Amino acid sequence: MRKNELPSIGVLILNRNGREWLSPLYDSLLAQDYKNARLYLVDNASEDDSVELTLEHYPAVKVIRMPRNLGYCMAYNLSMPYAFADGCEWVIWANNDILLEPGCLEQLATTAKGDLRIGVIGPAFLEWESEKPNAYMHGNHPAAITAMQQFSREPIDVEWVEGSFLMASRACIESVGPLDPYLFFYWEETDFCRRARYKGWRVVLAPAAIARHHAGGWSQDNEDNKQTANRLQSRNYYIYKLADPFASFSRNILNSLHLLLVHIKQCLPKNPSLTLFHFQVFASIIWELRTVHRKWVRDRLKEHPPKLPEGVLPVEVEIIQGTTRGCLGVKA
Repeated sequence: MRKNELPSIGVLILNRNGREWLSPLYDSLLAQDYKNARLYLVDNASEDDSVELTLEHYPAVKVIRMPRNLGYCMAYNLSMPYAFADGCEWVIWANNDILLEPGCLEQLATTAKGDLRIGVIGPAFLEWESEKPNAYMHGNHPAAITAMQQFSREPIDVEWVEGSFLMASRACIESVGPLDPYLFFYWEETDFCRRARYKGWRVVLAPAAIARHHAGGWSQDNEDNKQTANRLQSRNYYIYKLADPFASFSRNILNSLHLLLVHIKQCLPKNPSLTLFHFQVFASIIWELRTVHRKWVRDRLKEHPPKLPEGVLPVEVEIIQGTTRGCLGVKA
């Protein structure tokens, strides 16, 4: 990269039967005034015509298809090397239910170039159909809302940024290691951000880079997906708390037990079934405690997690459009 050149970015769009979301996202990416980026559809064995839509109407998108639904972590871990082989210095882990406001990629890239210690960057988010900051901003980064509304170019250090549109540098990923496939889906980006901070990288929010996230695009209309999402969110939240490398494992156990009791106190009077749900999730974590402890030790020692879970054989991915090398706005 030349001194005054903004970095090359690979936008990895994770998709599982999300055809309805893809065209608006592609269009918002292609409308970005940022030419030094490549688009990839990371398809988790979709059974709709997501891939066909992409191949027919968006030839600048390289399609990387997984042999089965590998979740968030494994799919990204297996696809990132292809972006790096194409010369990308940063990658974005993008959900399919995202829209970008004009200039978002340029603001992220400018932030990336501003400090070599920055390893992870996230945009600020508006509600899907309004100009108000969304629930993620209010709930997790309320102090950044004023900077967002003022389009401040000064990055804000945070503990984590949302994985629906997270940009990480190749140097950071090679230093910290891949996403931890033990988490599969949910809390994996938070875990990565914590491991990055533990290794000394800055994790920042770029207030002038604006995006929109519908949230729940995968699970909103499917009851089975909703139940799976709820279980994984709760399970991985407890794993995240138990594996905190900044604290001792015994302290993490006490903190997790406290969280369980808080959930029970909140749920028991009004929703006994939800109380039972938390008991069942926590019991499953106790059953896995030895594995969780191994993760804590690995994170504490700053070791890399494996690309694939233990015992999983190497997975062959399919590059359907492997000769495509088009950048944004350029058809291959």
